[in-house]
Amino acid sequence: MAAVAIGLICVEGRLPAQTEKFTISLAPRPGQTVHYVAVQDITMEIVPDVPAGQSSLIPTMKMVGKTTLAFTERTGSPDPQGRVTALLTYEQADGEMSINGVTMAAGGSLADFVGKTLILVFAADGKLADVTAPPEMAAALGPAREFILNLFKLMPAAALAIGETTTTPFSIPLPIPVPGGAPIALEGHAKTTLVSVDADGDDRIAKCDQAFDAAMGPQAPSDPAPGTMRPSMDMKMQGSGKLQFNVDRGLTKSNESETTVDGVLSFGGSGTSALPSAKIRGTIKVALTGTY
Repeated sequence: MAAVAIGLICVEGRLPAQTEKFTISLAPRPGQTVHYVAVQDITMEIVPDVPAGQSSLIPTMKMVGKTTLAFTERTGSPDPQGRVTALLTYEQADGEMSINGVTMAAGGSLADFVGKTLILVFAADGKLADVTAPPEMAAALGPAREFILNLFKLMPAAALAIGETTTTPFSIPLPIPVPGGAPIALEGHAKTTLVSVDADGDDRIAKCDQAFDAAMGPQAPSDPAPGTMRPSMDMKMQGSGKLQFNVDRGLTKSNESETTVDGVLSFGGSGTSALPSAKIRGTIKVALTGTY
């Protein structure tokens, strides 16, 4: 759950009045129980930018990773400030990763979350305000918390009529291992256009297409001290996806996205010890499915 312009466009079915507003938000309605499965697949390749046949101090590196979360979300009643608390209990939480075919530890202590409950607090505006864990899970909270927060960043909180558009800014980290580098974060926005709403039994489903656009501004390479590296990056991300949102229950039925990441990794330094730049390209796929 990852990272990640985002345009959500819903497909027409049953035609409601064009002026009717439909709320799209991940903030759950009170008194509901929903079972979710979230899967994130990442493929990244770092290739040194050197002439063909020339050796490089930077090896070609291909990273493949997958994170799977299955959990049940139960919501209570809003407090006087309009905040809604949801209890999120894990049935599955695991991750796997390999670099150049060699399996590596991934997901940290994700497996420790199985059977445990996180507490999600939604503000009155429908946005996720906080994620906390039981005291004994505080040390392991990081990976799961970031995955959940990143999933929620890619959803708008808006009331839209068919044909209307809203823009949601976001900042999302990318799990790319960079020697000596700070975590990579891309900033972009989500454009959401509601196109139509279909009937699904007694409920109505907003069916949506997504488009993503984000970038990391270029940084000037520094001249590091001997034996150290201070890489800088210029990264961009674009993608598309599908969303189905139950507007009567106020929950996501499904959400799938695929984004492409392109960038250049540069290193400071000069002389014979200087490292070449490297090209980065990869894909991130995220799928969230809810049953109720």
